[in-house]
Amino acid sequence: MNILVIEDDPLVAETIRITWPVSTDRLRILSTYKQAAHIVHSCEIDYFDGIVIDINLPDGNGIEILRAIRRNTNVPLILISGAGTGDSRADAIDLGADDYMMKPFHIRELQARMSRLVTHRSERPVEKRKDLVSFGHVICDLQRRVLACSGSEMRLTDAEARIIEALYKNKNRNCSKSFLYKIAFFREFDPYDKTLDVYVSRLRKKLKQLSEESGSCIQTVRGSGYRYSEL
Repeated sequence: MNILVIEDDPLVAETIRITWPVSTDRLRILSTYKQAAHIVHSCEIDYFDGIVIDINLPDGNGIEILRAIRRNTNVPLILISGAGTGDSRADAIDLGADDYMMKPFHIRELQARMSRLVTHRSERPVEKRKDLVSFGHVICDLQRRVLACSGSEMRLTDAEARIIEALYKNKNRNCSKSFLYKIAFFREFDPYDKTLDVYVSRLRKKLKQLSEESGSCIQTVRGSGYRYSEL
């Protein structure tokens, strides 16, 4: 599992990291809302199988982070807190938390609860993939790897098709370069690597050749990545 942990107490965070019982799980631990904001408000949140959030952070409230995440995704989410009542825990679950654990807790129990939630989510019916998507006035056939408009067609590479699909599935949401590198090239993002920028530039040119307006659908998000905005 890929797990995002937002916990400001360094002792708790380190304990989670060191004693997490499944060595193949990957934990990303952040300590403030500011550090997590670019993930919470972008499609990169979908990269994680589960999220653990402390209610009380130095620069934000876990409930607000919960609300922000639930506007975009149903990823399994467990809230943790050193204080709370039955009513406050019930309120958090009503807002979309899948579970709520009080400190101190056993890390093995946290992992077991998260594993159960992730497994349950994976057993839900999977939405059938859409092979035909529209970028402005251009139709993209993801199966055939073709862009088409007004009787004209242009071929796509596999990586270009993966970029199109990722942007389309997250329309009007920021897609970070880190997220797109994993989706399109199956590797981690290197700030000195301009491969993605080259691919996006080629995609824009192809879209513009078929429909001048459609090229503007792929917008640059300065300091972050790209997004697909409908015409």
